[in-house]
Amino acid sequence: MDSLNTRWRRSATALGGAALIAASLVVATPATADPASPSTVSIDLEGTWKFSYGDDAAFADPGFDDSGWADTQVPGDGAEFANYDGFGWYRLTFDLPAEAAGTNLVASLGFLDDVDEAFLNGVRIGGSGSMPPNASSQWFEKRLYPVPASAPVFGGENVLSVRLYDMNGGGGWYEGPVGIFSKDAVRSSVYGIEGSPASAEQTSAVTAVLEKQRAALASGDVDAFVATLGEDYFHDGRSRERREREIRSWIEESGSLTLLDGEVEVIVAADGTLIVDTNRSITGTRDGGSYAFQPAAQQFLRFSPTTGLEAGNASRFFRETVDSELEGSAREFVTYLPPSYLTEPNRQYPVVYLFHGINGGSREWEPRDMDDVLDGLWADGLAESIVVMPDGESLWYADQPNGGVPWRSMFLTEMMPLVDAEYRTLDSRDFRAITGISMGGFGAYSIGLSNPEKFSSLASHIGALSFSSAGLPTPLAQVGAMSTEQLSQYDFYYDACEFDEYRFDNAVRSMDTLLTAKGIDYTSIVYPEGRHNDACWLPNIGSSFTVHSDHFRAAGLVEDAVAPAISIDLGVAPNERGWFAAPVTVTLSVTDARDEAPLVEYRFGEGEWATYTEPIVVADDGRHLLEIRATDAAGNVGTLTQTIDLDATLPTAAADLDEESRTLTLSGSDALSGIHAIEYTTAPAPTARAVDPGAADGFVAYTEPVVFDADAAEVRYRAIDAAGNVSAEGTVSIPAAVTTPTPTPGEPTPGTPTPGTPGGTPAGETPGGSLVSTGFDPMPFLGATLLLALLGGAFIALRRRRATR
Repeated sequence: MDSLNTRWRRSATALGGAALIAASLVVATPATADPASPSTVSIDLEGTWKFSYGDDAAFADPGFDDSGWADTQVPGDGAEFANYDGFGWYRLTFDLPAEAAGTNLVASLGFLDDVDEAFLNGVRIGGSGSMPPNASSQWFEKRLYPVPASAPVFGGENVLSVRLYDMNGGGGWYEGPVGIFSKDAVRSSVYGIEGSPASAEQTSAVTAVLEKQRAALASGDVDAFVATLGEDYFHDGRSRERREREIRSWIEESGSLTLLDGEVEVIVAADGTLIVDTNRSITGTRDGGSYAFQPAAQQFLRFSPTTGLEAGNASRFFRETVDSELEGSAREFVTYLPPSYLTEPNRQYPVVYLFHGINGGSREWEPRDMDDVLDGLWADGLAESIVVMPDGESLWYADQPNGGVPWRSMFLTEMMPLVDAEYRTLDSRDFRAITGISMGGFGAYSIGLSNPEKFSSLASHIGALSFSSAGLPTPLAQVGAMSTEQLSQYDFYYDACEFDEYRFDNAVRSMDTLLTAKGIDYTSIVYPEGRHNDACWLPNIGSSFTVHSDHFRAAGLVEDAVAPAISIDLGVAPNERGWFAAPVTVTLSVTDARDEAPLVEYRFGEGEWATYTEPIVVADDGRHLLEIRATDAAGNVGTLTQTIDLDATLPTAAADLDEESRTLTLSGSDALSGIHAIEYTTAPAPTARAVDPGAADGFVAYTEPVVFDADAAEVRYRAIDAAGNVSAEGTVSIPAAVTTPTPTPGEPTPGTPTPGTPGGTPAGETPGGSLVSTGFDPMPFLGATLLLALLGGAFIALRRRRATR
């Protein structure tokens, strides 16, 4: 039969449509680019080409004479393959301008049905699908082939040759855009990546990291490679930890790896991120032969402008593979992660496996923008899910007989375990579903009904429920043979359109009859218009996902895994030492994306929890530990703790004066926050540094006992605690020191008449009449003087006597 899923034709919007290819040739240098940067190239190759049936390697030779071939339009209406299945070749001769030399080029060939290979001047530049004898269609994949630097002839004539194989039904080159473009044009128009050329310094820094990665893999140093990845690295489903495990397993198998980056361009995104546009591959050895662990493909590597490390692309829709031992090769699948996956790291998700139709593949979901479709379903209120889209080729999701591909076994024992191991899935039948299109509908019901321990919700769009393959029973036969108890474990959805070419509308009606007879609930519909094509099912994809969503929620799906967010307002901030000096009013606010009114509670210390209904006033002195919790409807609990240290009690200050040494010692006392500072002031004031703004009133810092001179002083002092409370002022008076002057020779002795003053001044009396105590006794002084005089006279007499002898 023809493809059970009639080819979906997407409008030509890639590469910016007409805006990008309006001119037959555009070569321009971006105004923001460095003068040495490559030019922007956009060469439109749509139009009249040469075409011939048959297959001959000589057709790729640029010197081949194709003058006898028929003219055809590219892209076209498929007329060449309307009644023909097999090989056909397209050829076009065109010029490349000399000024485009040095530019990294990409050949955009749009969409071809089913399999193709492309050659520029005889050099193979790319291909999609598998040629006979094991043909596999890639009719749904956009062809973008990097052009090797050795292939183009700049400033001269070039020949582009395309070999096409149509497997069955309609075929041909059905959609563009078709042309030769520089990487910056493709990057912007196809991938939506904008940016300005990086500076030489930025480019050098990034390429140095790329070189570290290359050298690390070449030497088998996994740690050195991982060191180039940021802590939050996430690239095409690989966290830093998963990437490390992956690289380590490759190294263990191969010993060393060869990393190649080609046609590298570095741009700066609006947020400063450095983006490396590279054609990257990682190869090594397996079983003694060369093996591509990461086949060559265009990659956009993102680097942090602050750390210089690779950050990953944070993609939620990407291709990956399971390294299948059963199949002996890698099996591709496409993974979609829901919007909250990267922002809610503690949340787990149901999984829906999405099966394509015959002659399809995992990549057919990309031109359908399935990521946008799914994002829209969650926005409409359905339960967010991880969606995995395996490549089932045309194998009917079955193990092929006679030693053929063991697809179903691979899926159940290798692919599914990988998904559950690497992603935050709910690994339970209650949260695992399958939706299938056409052939995929057969696969969904056949696998689901055969594995009740793994799946619980099944859906089919325009599905082959009445068809069998690989010796397996039809889904209708399976349902007919199952009991009500067995069938009641599932939720069912299936549909078709009234004018389905394969009469799968009748299969819907037959399934209705079977399930009704067994008393099983189901959701089904035969749309009154439509055929077996995308127009029948794609607008209704939400219907099957609605059934899955309802099923997951009925099974107890927890969709809200984010705790409420609590914020606190204290009205005023504590001082720089963390203390409050006045009662504090605590106002709480709580937000939650899914619950408008979470329960908010609080307690102090180990006390009882109380419901928060109004602001909390903390008025008592002490160190208070306030705990707050907010619980949403899903049971998520957000918590917050706040320490409130309150001291509203004034400290005390004291003074101790040692009168003999004239030393003043100050002290303070505070039972809670403690003394922060003691200050004092005198007249005149000593020079010292103030410790508090209050010092502006003349107070200065007390740091050690103060010794005062003989002058009298009045001292005011105070203490300040850690909360900023200031004690009552204390006052201490320090009298002037009392001293007796020492007599000067020639001055009258105290207590004797002063010369010229009749009678003198009486002892102990000052001229002013005040009494003072001098503390002076003259008698010892007079006795000593007399003794010295007598001794001196005797000594003189003795010397005279000796002299007269």
